[in-house]
Amino acid sequence: MIGNTNSQNQSNSQEIQVLDEKTNKTTTYNSIHEAARALNINKSVIDNFFIRNQQKPYKGQYTFKKL
Repeated sequence: MIGNTNSQNQSNSQEIQVLDEKTNKTTTYNSIHEAARALNINKSVIDNFFIRNQQKPYKGQYTFKKL
């Protein structure tokens, strides 16, 4: 499917869990792209979080985990 932006239909999407350290709320997203959109951050921020094996929350607030 060309132009499909529905992450549920993409076989290579990776489910992501985001913990907001400030509110202690955990949210699960179907893909890195979906999480980035919801948090209003660039997708590369989340990609780099995993590439660099970061432990410190992004901007002191968000921690990401692949499911």
